[in-house]
Amino acid sequence: VCDLAVGSGAFLVATCRALGDALVRAWHAHDLVPPVPPDEDEVLLARRLVAQRCLYGVDKNPMAADLAKLSLWLATLARDHPFTFLDHCIRAGDSLVGLTRRQIEDCHWKPERNPTFGQEIIGQRLKAATAVRREIMEAGDDLSPLLKAQKLAVADGSLELVRLVGDLVIAAFFSADKDKARELKRDALRAELTHKLKGGDLMDLPEAPALALRSGEQPLVPFHWEIEFPEVFQRGSKGFDAIVGNPPFAGKNNLIGGNRDGYLDWLKTLHPQSHGNADLVAHFFRRAFDLLRPDGCFGLIATNTIGQGDTRSTGLRWIRTHGGSLYSARKRYKWPGEAAVVVSVLN
Repeated sequence: VCDLAVGSGAFLVATCRALGDALVRAWHAHDLVPPVPPDEDEVLLARRLVAQRCLYGVDKNPMAADLAKLSLWLATLARDHPFTFLDHCIRAGDSLVGLTRRQIEDCHWKPERNPTFGQEIIGQRLKAATAVRREIMEAGDDLSPLLKAQKLAVADGSLELVRLVGDLVIAAFFSADKDKARELKRDALRAELTHKLKGGDLMDLPEAPALALRSGEQPLVPFHWEIEFPEVFQRGSKGFDAIVGNPPFAGKNNLIGGNRDGYLDWLKTLHPQSHGNADLVAHFFRRAFDLLRPDGCFGLIATNTIGQGDTRSTGLRWIRTHGGSLYSARKRYKWPGEAAVVVSVLN
């Protein structure tokens, strides 16, 4: 279960509690209650297992990602246990900017029909990282947080080259404001990478464009979902089972003013048939839909514009005409907290 804009982690905490309660009921229904440590009860043990094995979150603000970990730590805290290890599943990056494995293999933001770049190397590194990450998730208390952190460093090291290639392709897109110039930059990048990979020179790849992308007044940290969470996308029914959350809202002007030049172009490239006037939340709906496994579900909070005009055609209409079903919707819902806003809740 994932939150694409995790913030302080409120939705994942609620998910942790709900799944924890369901797990306890399942233990009793099947007479399979596990040994419970003396500093925990059944509910706390179940929540800790759910937090480590089932929950994922991403946020473009690193401080928000840290707050989400803190929220889950507090929800799973036991007196004599270390904090639940969450560094593998709560990460920082832009949920809307990143490439699939196929796109990285193609060295292009638009996948080609016959990928010819780096499939074998990428496949090997993903396989190695997936194995180590599964060890972390399944270890429970058999591994200390320090050992888990060391294993995660090994997994991340395996993915460093793949992540860099993806970042360089993204950097090529954001290096210019016209498609032709972007393509020329991408072609030069691919030629250089292919030459170095064929020569076995993996230690001297051109990192500068990727570093420049992550710096400046409006830094951009790409997040390649299939690379960062390989165990989710390497399984038979790849993708998340469910996605929850309250993604950010932003109209066209705020979206352009608050992001790097070319961000709106990227969103329209990422999501075909999307409109430049659509609210940012529509792109989170599209991203959530793309990241689900077959028959997966997502439930998100949106502004009422999600059902109106260009935002509607970019988000809900596209989803409905590409295999998605809107099975529950609540519109004009007055927010129960202090904020004077009206929202829509859609599943």
